[in-house]
Amino acid sequence: MQAEVNGILKKSLQKAREYDRIGDVGKAFAYYVIFAELSTRRSEIEETFTDVLCEWGMQLAKDNKFSDIVNCYKFSLNIYPNNPRMLNNFAAHLLRNNDPIRAIEYLKRALKVDVNFLPAERNLQNAYSMAVDRWHFTMLNDRQRNSAFEQAIYKRISQGYDTVLDVGTGTGLLSLYAKDAGATKVYACECSETMTLIAKEVFESNHATDIKLIPKLSFDLNVPTDIPERVKLIVTETFDAGLFGELVIPSMINVHMNILDSNGMIIPMGATVYTAAIECEYIRYRSSVIFEKIKDHCSLNFDNVSALSDDEYYDTENLEKVQINYITEPQVLFKVNFNNLLELYEFCKDGIKQTLRAKCKCNGIIDGLVTWFKLHLDEEITLDSSDGKSCWQFAIFPTLPTECHEGDVLTIKAETLKGKLKCSYDTDNVRHSENLTLYHLPKEVIAFLNDFDYIKLLTEIGRSQENRQMKYILDTAPFPIYGLTLLKECKDSEILYYKTDNPTLRVLIEQIVRDSGLQGKVHMISNYEEIPCSLDSIFIHNFDIKGELKDDQDSCYEISRTLLKTNGVLLPQKIFLMGQLIYSEDLPNMVYVQDANLQKLSCLSNFSTLNTNSDSERDLHMWDNISDKINKSTNYVIAKHINKYKINQIFDLNSSLYSYEIMSEARILIEINETQTTETIVNFGEINNEERKTLPNALICWYKIQLGPHHVHDTKKNNSFMNHTAIVFEDELRDVILRDKEVKVKIHQMKGLVKITVLNL
Repeated sequence: MQAEVNGILKKSLQKAREYDRIGDVGKAFAYYVIFAELSTRRSEIEETFTDVLCEWGMQLAKDNKFSDIVNCYKFSLNIYPNNPRMLNNFAAHLLRNNDPIRAIEYLKRALKVDVNFLPAERNLQNAYSMAVDRWHFTMLNDRQRNSAFEQAIYKRISQGYDTVLDVGTGTGLLSLYAKDAGATKVYACECSETMTLIAKEVFESNHATDIKLIPKLSFDLNVPTDIPERVKLIVTETFDAGLFGELVIPSMINVHMNILDSNGMIIPMGATVYTAAIECEYIRYRSSVIFEKIKDHCSLNFDNVSALSDDEYYDTENLEKVQINYITEPQVLFKVNFNNLLELYEFCKDGIKQTLRAKCKCNGIIDGLVTWFKLHLDEEITLDSSDGKSCWQFAIFPTLPTECHEGDVLTIKAETLKGKLKCSYDTDNVRHSENLTLYHLPKEVIAFLNDFDYIKLLTEIGRSQENRQMKYILDTAPFPIYGLTLLKECKDSEILYYKTDNPTLRVLIEQIVRDSGLQGKVHMISNYEEIPCSLDSIFIHNFDIKGELKDDQDSCYEISRTLLKTNGVLLPQKIFLMGQLIYSEDLPNMVYVQDANLQKLSCLSNFSTLNTNSDSERDLHMWDNISDKINKSTNYVIAKHINKYKINQIFDLNSSLYSYEIMSEARILIEINETQTTETIVNFGEINNEERKTLPNALICWYKIQLGPHHVHDTKKNNSFMNHTAIVFEDELRDVILRDKEVKVKIHQMKGLVKITVLNL
């Protein structure tokens, strides 16, 4: 019997290796499974088995065979239950299939096996962000928003609107307000699986299990199946920067038709949307390419092109700390009454909502339109999204930078497309550039081309190669400035290879190639295997616009080892991760919720409709009725439930957009190494807590890129091709400093991924 088993094992292993060698990973996987199941030596093939499973999983994913992926990974994990790579790879498939809850389970298992397995650490952060949108944290920390909604809810319930549906309840905060205001019945609906779980825990922790939680979209609610009868009050806060982005209007129409009592009310009552044309260099550099400045450093021909961001709708920004020049006075764009069904029907139809004329009040450059709104919770309580401390931001509708003069008149048009707001302007007076081909490009391409310091360095380093034989070049940047410069400046350069999946970018590059006289020398490739020769120079741009290195399955560094000649040039030469301690009041609000920001109302006497000094029997009765039902001394328990999904690293930061105070010198944290796992400790020294009013609570991180001995680029500046990141520490830094210890951080790096922790010795 054992002899037969040994024969099967030998044949299975032989077949597995043969199929693996010829690239038939499906059959290789099947034979490896047989060997791993039957053999006592399964650990000998664990690494190879995992490699084959990974490749087979990716092939199945391309064919959209997700159920087969699940079966393969579950079967494999029964054999190798503690393989962190396998656990992480399965979780990655679950994330791609939009299943973060199950992914979190497997990622936690991977990190339990190996706490320093950074791919799982990074994917866990991604899973948390997918499970709970990050705006929940900023929104829940907005005290003004919370207080305003609480007051409006108390007022309506005191007026008799005492059966309530909370649409899109999230953590359940507004439902808790309604219950504590004396509502006789509160219903809450939520379609997100994660947020429903959180709301359930919140209601249990706050002794509010009598709130009926319904895990459905409001569109799917039925009376009497889900709710026994129509309610008197609907509360909702599902608004984005453009007001309508979260299907607010169709949702309100639906509840009017199917859920709300004929004499019922909606909170908020309505909204007023405002607009203005602005001049803003920050918006200009993020939304359009300033080709005139590129030409100062580059010999390529950009004379006949212009470019805008390819965003279909609008961008959102907090512009509180950004220099803005209002070219036109702010005007009311439109008003909408959420309690008027006919108005809601009009706003639900795609098309023009408003056209107005606005006169330019000064000479300048129009970089686009901004809109913001005032949310009228009731007749007196209003929230303004243009308030810099608001959880909402401005909606930005960028345009090509266009010169205007005082007195020019703009025709501003607002419309809704697919339920979202879109704004644009026209005028006969404003002077547009002519004879330009307009390209709509990804943000990363725009940011790259507008980083003029980096463009200058790349063109200089390209020109410096003119005395070297640089025939064949690969440039992986968002736009191949380095490679095109070599073709233009170096007589020996013959072919540039570049890779892009964006058809618009490809057409732009083809036009620049033609206009610069480089036809026949530039080859677009779909994958690196198409390159038929060894390369004299490779420029690797492995940076993500949001502030980290790209987690590229098809690593450029692996390609470079295969394709680069022995004496070839690989750029950058070195990449350093930089760090600096700061204090910021804004950053913690982005990553975790504080219960203090959710505290119950403590000043009902400020209600204009509830005058406690009044002799009116009605006012006194309402005050007594509400006062009996409020515990003013306690806060809600919400933070601990949503903070289970907190992350400590924030991406896509620009120092113009949040407040901070520098608390240390900038230090090199680690030299990035894509091929090895390394670890370092960096000492920021002692920080005298007696001399400071505030102590550091975060570490901001960015990159220093060394292209050559005298060509070094720092990505921290505001107009960099990439933003920076921050790691927020709740108590770790403060605890070390208060014990008069040196601040030391440990940096663990694994193939370009980095984990930073504070040493609490």
